[in-house]
Amino acid sequence: MFPKMKLYVLAAFVSLVSAGALLFLTPASHAQLPDKTVTPNDAGEGINKSFTQQIGAGRGTINTPNSSLFIIRRDPFRAVRRGRQIFQRKFTRSQGQGPLFHDGRGNIEVDLALGAGLADSCAACHGRPRGSAGFGGDVVTRPDSRDSPHLFGLGLKEMLADEITADLRAIRTDAVNDAAATRRDQVRDLVSKGIRFGRIIADVDSFGRVRVITSQVDGVDPDLRVRPFFAHGGTISMREFLVGAFQAEMGLQPVDPDLARAQAGNRVVTPSGMVLDGRIDNIEVAFEQDATTDGDGDAVLNEIPTSIVDFMEFYLLNYFKPGTYRQTIPSDRHI
Repeated sequence: MFPKMKLYVLAAFVSLVSAGALLFLTPASHAQLPDKTVTPNDAGEGINKSFTQQIGAGRGTINTPNSSLFIIRRDPFRAVRRGRQIFQRKFTRSQGQGPLFHDGRGNIEVDLALGAGLADSCAACHGRPRGSAGFGGDVVTRPDSRDSPHLFGLGLKEMLADEITADLRAIRTDAVNDAAATRRDQVRDLVSKGIRFGRIIADVDSFGRVRVITSQVDGVDPDLRVRPFFAHGGTISMREFLVGAFQAEMGLQPVDPDLARAQAGNRVVTPSGMVLDGRIDNIEVAFEQDATTDGDGDAVLNEIPTSIVDFMEFYLLNYFKPGTYRQTIPSDRHI
């Protein structure tokens, strides 16, 4: 398992390899890929491994061969590659793809996921430029439409938001501790990475009790958690993001004990190193608590096993940031 502080180096490495060798030494890749074990063809196009083979031995342990924890720990490049192919994979109805979230019925003003279009792969929405986990087609089809956001540098985005959150909360803790020790109000500027988020006040009453006043906090919620995902900034982690997308856009229910435990108020460290602490943060719902629940009533159980969630999180964590060099005719045409 890679400590998060080392992932900057890994992300930079993946960026260089992807921008250089992968672009020039490999053939053009397609955004969506079928499973060759069910769609054999003379051209040999598609994913070599079946979905069962990609699941492998499940999550397992760091000593369980072909498990997600084993591969992420021992062979991170293979884990990234497997996550990429899961991202490109075209899922079928027999694997549980569909129906729409809550069958598309309910109050869309309360739950916007009811308006999501039904896709058969992650790349169907985030597949441009072709062959990349970039950006793409319309996701929310009612009451309006928008292009799905790009995923370039997604891991760096999560890590940056997490580090800023830690800085802001450390400032709050120092203010509270100083107020309790001195019995005097404390005012602190909330600044991290050169970004100002207003001020926080640790107020001391006549009994020496300290309360935190957040009325001057700006640009972040009063809990000081930076939520980097979605336009409204509603999600903390990539793991919540991808679990929700599997459900809302593809009708596939992931089984994720990490989110379930965190949502129940526990502190969890995911295989990719992200800390999800339900004691101090609100964690989004894990759609399936176990592999025996049929949440959408399609008679398919364990649609997205935990190991698949692990590989996807690790892939997106290490997905390179976009290139900024000059455009060429092939790149401009998304070839």
